[in-house]
Amino acid sequence: MAYRNAPLGAITEVPMRSALMTTAAALPPEPDLSVLPRYVDRQRGAEFVTRYFFPISHRTMERWPLTGKVVNGRLVFLTADLFAMAQEKMDAAPTIKGGPATANRAA
Repeated sequence: MAYRNAPLGAITEVPMRSALMTTAAALPPEPDLSVLPRYVDRQRGAEFVTRYFFPISHRTMERWPLTGKVVNGRLVFLTADLFAMAQEKMDAAPTIKGGPATANRAA
């Protein structure tokens, strides 16, 4: 795989990293721990939380009190623990009414 000196248009192979990325079509519609990976890093964890719960970045997860393991230099977490923390955050979030913004939006 020498990409450096290959002529334009000659590279037809998909790089390995993009082949390993999970596509939205391949994920189940509801979180199913039997199908999802057992351990995830922050980047993949943020993708799963965004898909199943709410938008989040991998940098936000740095502040979550999750316990993980360092494997090959990467910190990984149990997917079940990650989903439990996301569900706790969702349950603790206040409910507000929709509509035009006013001074008193709390329900």
